[in-house]
Amino acid sequence: MRGRVWHIVAGLALGLTGSCVPGDPPISTLPVGTRFAFTNLSTRYYAALAMRVHGDDTQTDYAMSPLLAPGATFRGEFADFLETVCPDSLDFRVFVYRRVNEDTPIGLDDGEPVESAPVAAGEVLAVPACSVDLVEVFTIVNWDAPEGTARVKLAQDTGIEAEIRQRDLFGNDEAVWEITGVDPDLASQEPPALAPMESIAGVVALADGTGVENIGVLLRTYWRQRLDDGNADNDPDAGWSDPIAVTKTDATGAFAIDRSAGVYRVEVFADGYLFRPTVVDVETPLEQITILAELQ
Repeated sequence: MRGRVWHIVAGLALGLTGSCVPGDPPISTLPVGTRFAFTNLSTRYYAALAMRVHGDDTQTDYAMSPLLAPGATFRGEFADFLETVCPDSLDFRVFVYRRVNEDTPIGLDDGEPVESAPVAAGEVLAVPACSVDLVEVFTIVNWDAPEGTARVKLAQDTGIEAEIRQRDLFGNDEAVWEITGVDPDLASQEPPALAPMESIAGVVALADGTGVENIGVLLRTYWRQRLDDGNADNDPDAGWSDPIAVTKTDATGAFAIDRSAGVYRVEVFADGYLFRPTVVDVETPLEQITILAELQ
């Protein structure tokens, strides 16, 4: 499953809306879903996204995502989130927060509280959407970035990104939205509630189905810094974090770790056993993981 990870976090695309199709047909006649996905690929910072349909009324409220831990993804329908099936263009705000207990591993930090004020926050208006390209899922990805910086990629590898480049919307060759510091108008934005947890569960068993107790299981998150280094086989700017959670299998060989939906790496370890596989890359929510153990 390792080769699926980049496809999972960057190969998602955008949703359709009646406003994009002549005659404004009913939603039920549209050929694809109308979705978006916001993923936080930072190694240490938590992120939230606010979004609204771009229009003449600059006082329109923004809809806010949950707070995403490193590795987490928030998925939604435009119709539910913005009450618009397919927006022609969008306004975005991104907020990045520092965790209060940074010296404690994420999975061991009860409640994972973050500071009340963001360390990076910015706004961009009139980002093209359905008026340019009708893609299945509109992706927004917060990449890993230095202290006080947010680095966001919008609708990568779509016609929308091509339009962003053509307009030079962000003033750089990578067409990436770089936010340094905090926009004063956004400095008082308190973090939303942490995204709901999903269970990353599985079982470690012998070939005859007998569960194996006390097998170590650890979890890592996926991170990425550079947008595209041109060589998928040599990617020093992406990888897996230090462990954020550790547990052991119970008497039946079962394990479970609760984390917000996202992209993770599950690893198992124990003296005296070989495992197939030893490492499993997953996108949650998912069905149960099964790992075969063999005595050495």
